[in-house]
Amino acid sequence: MSPNPARPYEAGSSFRPAFLFLRADQRRALSALYGYARAVDDIADEESAGPETKKTALEAWRDRVETLFAGGAPRTPLEKELAWATGAFDMRKENFLLLLEGVGMDTHKNEYASLEELKYYMYRVASAVGLSALEIFGWHGENARAYAENLGYAVQLTNIIRDVFEDARSGRVYIPAEDLERFDCDPDDLKSPVYPDNFIELMRFEAGRARGFYARALELAGGTGKKKLLSAFIISQVYSDLLDKMEAGGFRTADRRIRLNRLEKLRAVYRAWRTTC
Repeated sequence: MSPNPARPYEAGSSFRPAFLFLRADQRRALSALYGYARAVDDIADEESAGPETKKTALEAWRDRVETLFAGGAPRTPLEKELAWATGAFDMRKENFLLLLEGVGMDTHKNEYASLEELKYYMYRVASAVGLSALEIFGWHGENARAYAENLGYAVQLTNIIRDVFEDARSGRVYIPAEDLERFDCDPDDLKSPVYPDNFIELMRFEAGRARGFYARALELAGGTGKKKLLSAFIISQVYSDLLDKMEAGGFRTADRRIRLNRLEKLRAVYRAWRTTC
């Protein structure tokens, strides 16, 4: 058995509160999953690397995932943790490869025409991770796939709203072109820290869409074993509260990164816990 990493991979992230009520083995496995997601995402976000360099690095990760799931020897501390986690919780290789496919889209695709096109991307970078997390939580309800799909969409849309200016300055616009046209917003407008009325209305529209996905996920989470979803409920509540905070502040995210403070996170954890009662 490999040693635990000296510092949890999720340390300092918004996902940290979700680890509070897990068993030690679940915390360790979820930390490894987060570490993997963070590692491959960092490759796509590396500004100094060109598309071919990123493609090569992601293909190397694909080879490592195939090797680990085939029982091959891990080569790094993160790979050791992944090998342990995927074996201990019988995790599916498919979801790890879907994440790589989604992250790979960030190396060559900079805009999305429609919500359906965006959902294809979000399913891979968020919902697939959620499916892996459900394997760790031990929730295998009949609605598991639909639950992870909707919660993934909700969380990823929240991230898109929060990072809309930062992404645009990096050349990526995740807001669907059909929505930009509907609210008469030019993609280039997202590169400047201005907040015209049509931009605010666009963000409210996207926030409402995200809330629809949060609500649908909650509807799908009933039934036996609901308490196993506490960590997922915490993630949902933290990001939903973050969405509320951004809207309350007029979606002014160009010059500062909106976060929940410690008290706000504790409130989110309590509200999530109440959901399981």
